[in-house]
Amino acid sequence: MYRTAVPLFLSGIVGRSLKGSKGAIVSDELAYARKASGLVRGLSMMDAFAVGFMNQGLTPSIWVVVTLGLGVFLGGNLIYACIISAVLAGIGFPLVWGILGGSMPRSGGEYVYNSRIIHPVYGIAQSFGDAAIWLMWLYVLAPLAVDPGLTMTFNYLGWTGAANWLTSASWHTFLIASVLNVVGFLFVVFGIKIFARVQKVVMFFGIGGCALIGVVLTITSRNSFMSKWNAAAAASTPRGPSYHGFIAQISTQAGQIMPTHTNWSATFGTMVAMSWLFAYAYSIAFIAGEVKRPDKSIIWANTFAILVPFVFMMWIGLVLYKTVGFQFLNATAWNDNNGNTLASMAGMPHGTNFIDLAVYALGSSAAWAKILAAIMGFSYVAFTVWWLALSYLAFPRILFAWGMDRMGPKWFTDINPRFASPVKNHILCLVLGQALLILYYTLLQNTLQNIVLTGMQVTSVFIPTAIAAIYFPYSKRAKGVWDSSPYKKWTFLGLPVIVWGAGVDLVYLGILLYYFIFNSAAKQFTGPSVILFVGVWVAGIVWYYAWSAYNKAKSGMDISSVTYGELPPE
Repeated sequence: MYRTAVPLFLSGIVGRSLKGSKGAIVSDELAYARKASGLVRGLSMMDAFAVGFMNQGLTPSIWVVVTLGLGVFLGGNLIYACIISAVLAGIGFPLVWGILGGSMPRSGGEYVYNSRIIHPVYGIAQSFGDAAIWLMWLYVLAPLAVDPGLTMTFNYLGWTGAANWLTSASWHTFLIASVLNVVGFLFVVFGIKIFARVQKVVMFFGIGGCALIGVVLTITSRNSFMSKWNAAAAASTPRGPSYHGFIAQISTQAGQIMPTHTNWSATFGTMVAMSWLFAYAYSIAFIAGEVKRPDKSIIWANTFAILVPFVFMMWIGLVLYKTVGFQFLNATAWNDNNGNTLASMAGMPHGTNFIDLAVYALGSSAAWAKILAAIMGFSYVAFTVWWLALSYLAFPRILFAWGMDRMGPKWFTDINPRFASPVKNHILCLVLGQALLILYYTLLQNTLQNIVLTGMQVTSVFIPTAIAAIYFPYSKRAKGVWDSSPYKKWTFLGLPVIVWGAGVDLVYLGILLYYFIFNSAAKQFTGPSVILFVGVWVAGIVWYYAWSAYNKAKSGMDISSVTYGELPPE
């Protein structure tokens, strides 16, 4: 049987009485909104791994690594960036998120850890930022699933009319993005067991399509690729650029010669984009209260969710350099990242993202080639749509955790008995996500993009939680939890292992933050970005003190002095 993370007398449900500020006697049964969470521990280690792995994205994340990473940081080396990222993130993230999750196995994400270790206002403030992030991913990712996801897949099949319709009017894209948003909601709202079953199917198609890209690039030689590219260019109207002509034209348009060798500064910069493959398995924290044997499952699930993307990124990176060449790959990344504006590419059958390069390597218009290409394109769609589902998994559980601590209306904790799911929170997430999609296509005008959310995640989620992890063994507030942690005796050179993990984590995050703010990615770090980053924390602080005042007025005591001294009930 799993060893509980807190002693029974700290469980929060034993009927102990406390005296309020007005002398009233308040049972600590009333401290939490519910005596039991209502969530069920039905997920295996494989299910938890899948949650973390699917949030790494694989195919669309490799796209971001190549297009955004190399497109912004020309001369970056994918292999070196992958190895450095995997070493730092592979040590730091499993130790931080695995030990915290196994010590405090409750659903709701890092809010549970940060509020217990440091201070409840700290937990609410950073969690408010994370809640905003999960909502904003909906309006960023749903349109990407349509374009380039579906448009690319339809074009590979030869369905150019359907592909053109998707982008011929903004309301077309909005309509399909909205449909996919609802699909993501439906994958989750009926309970974690149905979610886990569907996740396995989506993961199968996602991994299969990405593996097919790797196989095609592996079996294609450099000469064969050049020949097929040149053949496609010759057959296009207007005539497209040859392999070498493309490099020359992009160099002219970019105002610099495309690099032929590794630039180390650019390599570290590429790690900003590569964080999509290595930093997002933390999503396992949101279902920690629903995982069997969390003391073992969570840390191993985090580890494997980083190792698998590492294997794929190394594979894809190596065969891209082998098949298309270092200089040509930089040129294609710059072109794709800057909107494919090269006039001579207008007649080419495909663009220049890394999936397009694999389709060029197929070099055939036969039906079998179209089907293989569509499978590769659908891999992008599968992972992107599942990202939407994961937003519907995470955001409602953040609200649920707040509600358990009475830091929100009691209905935040309502669990549908049939589905063992916070259905009301899911519906709220759907309404807010759809409202943001409407804003995205009207007032926002695409000003908040994925790189901004990446920076926000670093500052609002990863760094605050790493700081809490360092403090965990020494926190008086969390002493009972630490003393009962199955990892208390995990030490290295006299220090708790979680402290080492958090230190490595902060080194990795420091590299990301430096290149996000001070280097080539800094153009995304604008005034509105700063306002957003700070604003969500301020909103969280206001939320905490407002609910604290409400609870004190209602009960005559500071309930948070009870709830935040222990873990919420399971």
